[in-house]
Amino acid sequence: MDLRLDATAFDYSFVVVYLIFVIAIGVVTKRKVLTSEDYFLSGRSLPAWICALAFLSANIGATELLGMAANGSQYGLPTVHYYWIGAVPAMVFLGLMMMPFYYGSRVRSVPEYLRLRFNRATHLYQSIIFSVATILIAGVNLFALALIINVLIGIPMPVSILIAAG
Repeated sequence: MDLRLDATAFDYSFVVVYLIFVIAIGVVTKRKVLTSEDYFLSGRSLPAWICALAFLSANIGATELLGMAANGSQYGLPTVHYYWIGAVPAMVFLGLMMMPFYYGSRVRSVPEYLRLRFNRATHLYQSIIFSVATILIAGVNLFALALIINVLIGIPMPVSILIAAG
């Protein structure tokens, strides 16, 4: 079974317009970003509920796309229960309960909150664990994206990896 997309220049133009739009937003707004608080929290100019929505929408990536599709193919409809019973309530709780709490605590991250709540050693330990986990999952995410590009578009895997990394 061939999964390759039969995309035309018109189809690819949407991707190009999207990339130009995203880059333009970055160029226009970079003058306003002077501190880490500006970068991570938009200078605290946005209400907590918008930050919560951004958090919820940022939790879907290549691993979810591949993983949920593979689980759906293997197990069928029960795969949906993972999201409805596990992931959705957890994300709603984090978005509605914890994000405003962190926002009100004037912290930019969970490690920063742990430093406030406990001590510097706890902050350092959690920061190291989070950094290692982020590096590992970044590799998985980049490979998953490269795999999607390779399977759907037909670009060779080494080039797909470079595109995903770019």
